[in-house]
Amino acid sequence: MKALKEVESSDYLKLLFLSSIWAGSFICIELALEKYSFLFIAFIRIFFAALFFLPIIYFKKLSFPKDSKTWGIIILAALLNNSLPFSLLAWGQQYINASTASIVLAVGPFIALILSHFITKDEKFTFFKLLGVALGFLGIVLLLADGFNSDNNNAFYGQIAVLFASMGYIASGLLLRKLHNTSSIITSSSMFLSASLILLPFVLYFDTFIYESYLNTAFYALIFLALIPTACASIIRIKIIQSVGVQFMSLVTYLIPLFTIFWAFVIFDESPKDITYISLFLVLLGLFVRKIKIKRKIF
Repeated sequence: MKALKEVESSDYLKLLFLSSIWAGSFICIELALEKYSFLFIAFIRIFFAALFFLPIIYFKKLSFPKDSKTWGIIILAALLNNSLPFSLLAWGQQYINASTASIVLAVGPFIALILSHFITKDEKFTFFKLLGVALGFLGIVLLLADGFNSDNNNAFYGQIAVLFASMGYIASGLLLRKLHNTSSIITSSSMFLSASLILLPFVLYFDTFIYESYLNTAFYALIFLALIPTACASIIRIKIIQSVGVQFMSLVTYLIPLFTIFWAFVIFDESPKDITYISLFLVLLGLFVRKIKIKRKIF
């Protein structure tokens, strides 16, 4: 694997931007579910994202990988990063709202911290990394404790689905680090094409395509979901993973719930509670503490 560079201020800006547009994906899924099935949403999200990259590849005269090893990593990453998580998220959001889904996804840094410590050579535990993660997680727990409320018996299964989606993202992040010699555009487009082919048989067999006017809010939300939080965000995510690592990238899940609450306020007119500001402080403090460096590793 390529050695990671030091985290810079620009990386934190990328993290904030990525958090804001990924938070929008939960809102878009919630809107799209008013008209479409979870499988249809996942497939169209991936397929349109793949189409988005094809003209870019053509005009930039880029080429797809030719070796089977690279394609093996790409196909596995497509399954863990796109096909499964996107389907699980859409399925889970049938039973839980956007804010709850984004909060459950915030367990990702703990998974990333454990996996990357044992799998990678340059992302080991340090005291301040653990403290930063703990502070950020505390902020999310406060949101969860304050906002968790479900009268739906399927809510638990929806949360479990989102939890498994989070695990898929983390596992795929470790795979993507192996593709540091492949451009982010080629990596993203290859994954989306592969993920589309993986999902297509399931959509054709289990789903029923909806023949109706697509000039509605749900369809517009689905198109936005495919182009911005999926296609564009994929490039940013891959660049961050390949330059500063999976652990840093996983911190995005702390910020997503806060941005999701913000977008819910803008779109659904849901006013945030005072606890949101306390959570925001803890999350930002966690990000700051994580940046502090010590020379000795604790494990």
